[in-house]
Amino acid sequence: MAVSVDVGLGNGIISPAVRARLGKSAFPARRWFILLEPYLVTYYTMIPPFPRWIWWWAILLPAVAGSVNAAALLSLSHGGVTHLTGISTEAGIGLGSTNVALLAHAAGVVALFTGGCAVSAWVARGPRWMPSLSATLLLLLVSGLLVLASPTLDTTPWLGIMICAAAMGVQNGTTSVVSGAVLRTSHLTGMFTDLGIALGQRARSGVVDYRRVAICIVVIVSFVFGATLGTIVFDRWQARSLLGSAVLASAAAAWTLLSYVRQRN
Repeated sequence: MAVSVDVGLGNGIISPAVRARLGKSAFPARRWFILLEPYLVTYYTMIPPFPRWIWWWAILLPAVAGSVNAAALLSLSHGGVTHLTGISTEAGIGLGSTNVALLAHAAGVVALFTGGCAVSAWVARGPRWMPSLSATLLLLLVSGLLVLASPTLDTTPWLGIMICAAAMGVQNGTTSVVSGAVLRTSHLTGMFTDLGIALGQRARSGVVDYRRVAICIVVIVSFVFGATLGTIVFDRWQARSLLGSAVLASAAAAWTLLSYVRQRN
């Protein structure tokens, strides 16, 4: 979607409106900003076109995160494992109330999630928005960790939670590295924030990035669907519900590999 601007630097045409603003500005830096402002607005309000293959990440991986987070919450009734806001609050509560067990749990989840992100950044190779073998391997690692967490969550819940946190760190790190942090699949705060911004922009007839709105809606619906389905399965099969999450992560890995092969050919 193109953004209408009133300055054409490419062909040397400057509109009267911009000329008037330039005339009022005595500072060279301010004058340059006025000239470049339309392009800066375009840059910060628009995201690059999503390749078709990555839309399946936006559909499958939030469902993985939603189902995993549901299992974690139903197992220990703590702050979940797919995002660290609630867990960081738990750490603060642990410190404030001298609850060592709560503090240790929060610290473990934060450490494992962060470590998973670090692994994804270390392993990931290739340009942004491109499927790669490294991304495929990382998603298979997510699947493997969830398979390992399934029996562990039954026998040693706290350890199973830590393994889930590592898996979610790898997943979120992988999608962030590949998409340049545009696509996040393990938490929704940013998605709801972007939707609210879009509503405000639409209300004042401003520029709305509908591509961003679309990705936000897809991620939110997928995450909630995954959490709903994960809860239903957990109620029946307990920690074995994580095996379904692992299947979804494997499907995302298989799609990434297929996309990589297609691009190579």
